[in-house]
Amino acid sequence: MKRCPQCNRTYTDDALSFCLDDGSPLTIASGPPPSDPSATLQYPQARDTTPQPTIAYNPTQKRSVWPWLLGIGAVLLLMVIGVVVLIVVVARVTNDNNGNRVANNSNNSNNANWKSANRNKNTNSDNTNENTNTSSAPATFTDDFSAQSWTTGTWDYGKAWYQDEEYHIRAISGRYIVIYAPDTPKKEYYTRNATVKVGLRSIDGSPPRTGYGLVVHGEKKEDKLEDYAFLIDNGANPRYEILLHKAGAETNIVSWTSSNVIRTGTNPNQIEVRISGATLDLYINGQFITSITDSAGYKSGRAGFYTSDAGEVAFDDLEINR
Repeated sequence: MKRCPQCNRTYTDDALSFCLDDGSPLTIASGPPPSDPSATLQYPQARDTTPQPTIAYNPTQKRSVWPWLLGIGAVLLLMVIGVVVLIVVVARVTNDNNGNRVANNSNNSNNANWKSANRNKNTNSDNTNENTNTSSAPATFTDDFSAQSWTTGTWDYGKAWYQDEEYHIRAISGRYIVIYAPDTPKKEYYTRNATVKVGLRSIDGSPPRTGYGLVVHGEKKEDKLEDYAFLIDNGANPRYEILLHKAGAETNIVSWTSSNVIRTGTNPNQIEVRISGATLDLYINGQFITSITDSAGYKSGRAGFYTSDAGEVAFDDLEINR
């Protein structure tokens, strides 16, 4: 083995005499090449001992579904409550409207009754009033006919209308009409244990010969009149009469009886009936006339008016005291 003394390159080919790099003559190598103090020593790359940053693992927490379920339940409950309240309000409004409609229909028809001259035919088209409870009725009630609440109209047997704050009725000759007061919720016109009085007059001084006057305990049963009628004829020979209507038939309780307390012509009169239990006392112009017993057992019902034949009559200042 030969070595270049300049670059220390070694050659195993003994035939070479000069260095192939620098052309220096080669010498025979006798040991390891001398160390070169300027030679650079290469150390292995330092290992990175810096610890890796710790990554905290924080798995996503699963949210509870209960708050959502409770919220949805609360919303549904509020919706149900709202629907129920709406139904109740609509039902109440509907009931109120129906009640007003029934009351208006009652006021419009008002038990207008008319029958033929034989007094066996009854054409009252209003509904029967079976309620005799007057506990809610006011102690004192007055109808001066300034407001229209009684029935008005024209029928085959006559007509009724308001004029100058009076209630006017005219029947057809040979016929008569019975008109009951409106059936109001407060039962103002009911006559149970009441004192009932009304002013009445003939318009032209030719009053109906078959009478006109005040009705008490009036109601319909099975489409037939039931009441007591206290009538006057204030013609040239004034007189009074008391009638009973029962099951559509008419009966004289007190036949025509003369009375000088009745004013004649167009002068107004006042009929008053004082009712206590089964006793009915008749007064005319403040004077006691006669007394009858409620043999039919009506006990209650509404006030009303009666007229007959063709004479026009007017009623005013109806008073009911209990």
